[in-house]
Amino acid sequence: MRLFQRKSSPGPISPGMPVLTAEGRLLGAVTGVDGRYLQCRIPGDERQHFIPLEAVNRTGETIRLNLTYREVLSIL
Repeated sequence: MRLFQRKSSPGPISPGMPVLTAEGRLLGAVTGVDGRYLQCRIPGDERQHFIPLEAVNRTGETIRLNLTYREVLSIL
């Protein structure tokens, strides 16, 4: 798994922003930020998922993770 220690904030994160995996696959949408975790809702799954902010590669109009879809599923 490729989690990296961030030396700076990943940038602005707002509810509703799409979350994409490293390969560009849509994972879900941001529901919030809780401490060091990105809160995410995945379509078809009513649970709230917490993804470490260290997994965020970059932000903009979307959140791009540095993890593949398979890697994300392994930490949920």
